[in-house]
Amino acid sequence: MARWQAEEEWAEPPIPWNELLARWNQSRDLLEDKIRKFPIEDLAKQVSGRSYPYETMLHGIVQHAIYHSGQIAMVLSMLRRRSL
Repeated sequence: MARWQAEEEWAEPPIPWNELLARWNQSRDLLEDKIRKFPIEDLAKQVSGRSYPYETMLHGIVQHAIYHSGQIAMVLSMLRRRSL
């Protein structure tokens, strides 16, 4: 796995809200599709290069997506309050 470099992570300019939501929705739809198609018999297999099975990884991915959904909802709520 490549070393994380914070300065490169934030190199992209700000994204307009509608574009951000469109990207989020597309990402969420792709994740849902991949999870639905994931072979049940592979859930217990170890993730390549990791010490845990796919089942654990998938739980983590879903929890991560929920966390960011909450962040988006919070920011949207803050923006709506500002416009009142």
